[in-house]
Parts: sequence; C-alpha cells; structure tokens
Amino acid sequence: MCRICCGNPPDALSFKGFEKKVIDALHGVKSRTHFLDEARRMDKLRFDTGDEWGEPTIFHTVRRLIFSNPDPDEGLLLFTLSCWLDMQAPFITVWTTYLRQAKNWIDGIGPVPRENYPATTPHLFLTRKAVQTHGSISQWFVRKINEIAEKHRSESGNIYKLAGEICTDLYSKPEVVDLLRNGILPNSFSGGDHKRFWMLMMFLRRDNSVVRCLFTRALRKFDNGQKAVQYWYDPQYFNPIECELPVDRRVSANWNSAFGRLKMLDFQTENTSHVARKARSFARGNGFSPSVFDAILFYSGIE
Repeated sequence: MCRICCGNPPDALSFKGFEKKVIDALHGVKSRTHFLDEARRMDKLRFDTGDEWGEPTIFHTVRRLIFSNPDPDEGLLLFTLSCWLDMQAPFITVWTTYLRQAKNWIDGIGPVPRENYPATTPHLFLTRKAVQTHGSISQWFVRKINEIAEKHRSESGNIYKLAGEICTDLYSKPEVVDLLRNGILPNSFSGGDHKRFWMLMMFLRRDNSVVRCLFTRALRKFDNGQKAVQYWYDPQYFNPIECELPVDRRVSANWNSAFGRLKMLDFQTENTSHVARKARSFARGNGFSPSVFDAILFYSGIE
C-alpha cells in the first residue's frame, strides 16, 4: 500500500518541498560527478515519495480519478490515456482538463479528448480497441508481461520488447514494432522523439510509490496478475536501465543550462533526440537508467 492508500497523500506542501530540493540540487551542481550524484538523489526522492503528485493544481483531480479510483484498472487506463495526451500542452492542463475529458470519453458521456487532435487521437482509439479486445488494460499488461518474461527470460531488451507490443496495441507507431520486438531500440524512438511514451514506461517501471501501487493493484485483480507484477519489477527480466529519458523543451533547456555552467559544451545540443542519446550514453556509462535525469531536469523551474 502507498501513502495515498494509507491516508497520507502528497499535497501542496510536500510538492513545494520536493520542488525546492530539486531546484537547489541542480543550481548547486559543481562538477560532472556532483551532477550524477544529485540526479540520483532527486530521482530516489521523487520515486520513493510521490511528492510530485501533490502539485496544488492537479492533486485533487489525479487523486480522485487515478490513484484513489475505486477501480484501479480504470485508474491505470486513465493514467495511460493522460500520458498519450501529454503532447505540446502544459502538464497542468494534461492532468486536469485532459484527464477529465478522458474520463468522460471512456464513460461515453463526452467527445474524444483534445477535440480529435491528430497527434493524440490515434493512440486513444487504439488503446480503447485493445481494452475492448482484452477486457481491460490491466489484462493486456498481464498477458504481455508474462508472455515476454516466460519466452525471453532474462535476455536484455525486454523493456523494448514490451514497448513493441505497446506500439502495436496501445500507441500507434507500427514502423518501429519489428526492431522493438527484437529487443532493439530504433534510432527514431528515443525519449526525445516520443517523450510521452517513455514517460509512461518510466513511471510504470521505476516508480516506487503511488504509480507502482496503482499498477500493482490493477494487475492483481486478474488471473496471473501477481506473477506479472513479480516479473515486471524484477530487473533480471525487465531492466530499468532500458527506460529512456523523456525529453521535452523544459528538460532540454535545463540539460543545456546545467552542462553550460559546468563548461561541458560537448554535452549541449538543441535537439531533443540528441539530448536523449547523450543522456543514454552518459547514464549507462555510469550504470543506471537515463530516466534518472528526469527529476532534476523537469522540476527545476525553467519553462
């Protein structure tokens, strides 16, 4: 059970405390090694506490519709749809307005969210079709996680293989499916190319607080769900080092600012895809997931 289940949800005060720690950490970085240490410290704080979900504009909506939803399977579906809707929009709009629109849409009392926005609508309809086919999004995850784990065991690339299944059934990106299913990350599918996709993967695999609790409760509702949860959180089967850094303009700006102050000009680039690749090389060279950089870069105050 997470802190929300125990009646101690993140709130505005905990969010502000978390945000201040992140800003202070990034602005206080003195060296490359210090940046790595602070990034890992902020990443742990983020995913161990869930404080980010206390952001005062969003926390009532995300708690009611997602994390405290009496049906965790619906909460997981709404979390996934909100990630698909997170494109060229402020995150506050995504986790309030678009989340409410998604709830009305799946209830059949509202139109497709974002008024048929071409960059998001195909993913929404594909996900809805998968839910109709498999019975629920949780049953889809149970089936795919167990199939990959039992077929490929502890092979590398299992995160990518699941990504290939998601790009077949939930997220409309058929041109990358073949490589992903073979455990290979396509050059065109970095965290800078598909930020919202890798945001979902990062939260589902690496969160240790409220998202993990939601995902676990949702999958355990169904046969073989507990087995899927055990496989998913076992790094021998699904290694979190394969989770990309989700790069948007804010993350890119803070990446360039941080390495500019450190005089590491070879790390700077205006291209979000290049930021993702540089982050992957930098992180993996030090033995951890590139998504570790997300907390210190996303919550450090630059819009």
